[in-house]
Amino acid sequence: MKLYRSLVYRELKLTRKRFLLMLILFLLLALLMLTPIMLDGFSAPAEGEESPVETILLLVGTVTLTGGFLAGTNNGLQKADISAGWKRYSFILPPTARQQALSDLLTKLCYILFFGLLSAAFAWIYSAAADYNSFGIMVNIYLGAVCAVMLIDIAYSYIMMFANDKKQLRIFGVIAFFGAGIILRAVGLFTDGKPAEQSAEDGVLISEEAFNSFFAALSSGKTTLCAAAAFAVICALYFLVMWRSHERREP
Repeated sequence: MKLYRSLVYRELKLTRKRFLLMLILFLLLALLMLTPIMLDGFSAPAEGEESPVETILLLVGTVTLTGGFLAGTNNGLQKADISAGWKRYSFILPPTARQQALSDLLTKLCYILFFGLLSAAFAWIYSAAADYNSFGIMVNIYLGAVCAVMLIDIAYSYIMMFANDKKQLRIFGVIAFFGAGIILRAVGLFTDGKPAEQSAEDGVLISEEAFNSFFAALSSGKTTLCAAAAFAVICALYFLVMWRSHERREP
């Protein structure tokens, strides 16, 4: 256990500057989202205005997505280790590749837990202002955002594990960058589509039906179970990729 504490402490210490930058970014956005509550609060909406529920979903969704993206993103440690020559040196150290990969996963889970709790705290503040419970929605959005970003991180880490020095780091860094872009583009293709021609009344009706359907799915317990299962699978995949990265030896 002392070994894992040391490995996790090393990674947290080396990534503290990036962590502080992400924390400041998150807090600035979360506090900015408090501005409408502090200025106007929530009252009964006038005709044609958004309801408090819609406003709450917007605030909670924005902050939770940001927290999920920051928690699941690459922490830059792998690139720093390759650049400093630590990757080669680590091959002769007592910790095995499996132990180092597990410490990578534990560090990732620390970030996910921290930003998850922070997102939940701000979501509670937003919801309390309008007397509305958004915890289930927040959990589903957060898990979905973390899973999506971790998939990109896994692809990036898999490509970067073939680099052994600064020269290769630049080459594989470019490849990993374009690889992540391809993944984002592939995800974007599923959301592309041409809207059908419709009247204004039909458009409003379809929008309301789509919102209600999306809201029901987002707050469903089945969605939470699916998101949790996907998160577990992605964590296992992340562990395997990092294990493979630490196992690699120079030819």
